[in-house]
Amino acid sequence: MPIIDHQTDEQLELYALGRLPEPQVAVLEEHLLICPVCRDRLDEADAFAIAMRDAISGEPEEAKRTDWFGWLHRTGGLAWAGGFAVLLIAGGLYLHQNGGQAGRKVLAPVASLQLAAIRGEAPTVAPASETDLTLTDVRAEAGMRVDVVDGTGNRVWTGGFADAGATVKLGRQLNPGDYFVRLYDGTGKLLHEYGFSVRKPL
Repeated sequence: MPIIDHQTDEQLELYALGRLPEPQVAVLEEHLLICPVCRDRLDEADAFAIAMRDAISGEPEEAKRTDWFGWLHRTGGLAWAGGFAVLLIAGGLYLHQNGGQAGRKVLAPVASLQLAAIRGEAPTVAPASETDLTLTDVRAEAGMRVDVVDGTGNRVWTGGFADAGATVKLGRQLNPGDYFVRLYDGTGKLLHEYGFSVRKPL
């Protein structure tokens, strides 16, 4: 978690009094959008500034309650309202650019599995944008072919090893379901078959 550099008491008091130099106002207001600590400190500075103005001006309390624009100006409410509007617009643009997928779960970039040609329960992996499979009991040789088929026998990927470590990089997302990996030698003879499943986490 990044360390936030908080604003000084002097900056917050000058802002509350409307005396902070203009170039610093935008920086302080941007910081206030993300920092609840400085917002609380600003509220205290605002209360102090209002009390000081009241003592100097002698303005009746009732008149101040009906001066909404003055209240907004004194408490920085206009800046907060503007900041909130900017956040709403930015959120709308994000949703529009991402096709409304912000509410959906984001897939992991890569899912990796190590497979061995032994009987037993097939390993399971969560859906990901890409899937890498390492066949642990095989030494990659020239001409070897790998087919990945789904539970109904339809081929979803075919190709070779990405490296000498017998890793297959599918480079695509697999739908939830059961899959089989079939390894063939250079003559087309089936050497091994592996199984795995893609399941959404509960």
